[in-house]
Amino acid sequence: MALLSVKDLTVTFDDFTAVNSVSFEVEPGETLGIVGESGSGKSVTALSVMRLIEMGTRAKITRGQVLLEMPDGHSLDLLGQDEPTMRSIRGNQIAMIFQEPLTSLNPVYPVGEQIAEAVRIHEGLSRKASLIRAREMFDLVRIPEAEKRIGQYPHEMSGGMRQRVMIAIGLCCGPRLLIADEPTTALDVTIQAQILGLIKQLQLETGTAMMLITHDMGVIAEVADRVVVMNQSEIVEHGSVEQIFHYPSEPYTRGLLSAVPKLGSMTGQDGPQPFDLAGGLA
Repeated sequence: MALLSVKDLTVTFDDFTAVNSVSFEVEPGETLGIVGESGSGKSVTALSVMRLIEMGTRAKITRGQVLLEMPDGHSLDLLGQDEPTMRSIRGNQIAMIFQEPLTSLNPVYPVGEQIAEAVRIHEGLSRKASLIRAREMFDLVRIPEAEKRIGQYPHEMSGGMRQRVMIAIGLCCGPRLLIADEPTTALDVTIQAQILGLIKQLQLETGTAMMLITHDMGVIAEVADRVVVMNQSEIVEHGSVEQIFHYPSEPYTRGLLSAVPKLGSMTGQDGPQPFDLAGGLA
């Protein structure tokens, strides 16, 4: 049985359909990549799985199921659960990393305290025990000089270090599924590679499954096992990484792949050539 099964998920904002009849599965321990251009419905899908899309917005989940396999083996439809139940699931069973840690972290609390707070809320540990866990998480995500950095504030850390803190918060309660929404978008290329390598290594060490949301096909090639391609609120193609990259069946997928810069593409040319996006996606 799949760890997470999304079936016929439909989300609307007033009269606009943001996600239309989306279905996919995430298997235990695997990485499912969800890729598409901005506005395709990727983040709305992730927030709907967490039941966060309805908070402070006019969004409504109008149809579908989000089935989570619980540790005891029974299946729970998250769309039918009340808020106290969802609070017990968020963090413990499913955690989420957002794309901009500087806006996700509280600027007035040390980062170590923010990790400890998540542990106290979800596992009921004492302040001392939760700070010990925070220190352990700093080591897990390879933050150097943990004793010093655990007392730093978000603005005192680099972008890469802040993203490692966000990963630590996501993993501190041992979730079985981690949703990463554009986790490397704001980082430069070298730090991006470090974070992607860290995520892959942590998956091997913890066995956590991941739903990776991105518009970057290079990130998908590096990390994902299977791929879901979204366009205009719908899934247009899905398959293994090898299938999507080598034998894409949809013009939209071929357009996304052709937009990826390639080494040597300017050989014999005086300058960059414009990319015919409309023609590539026709």
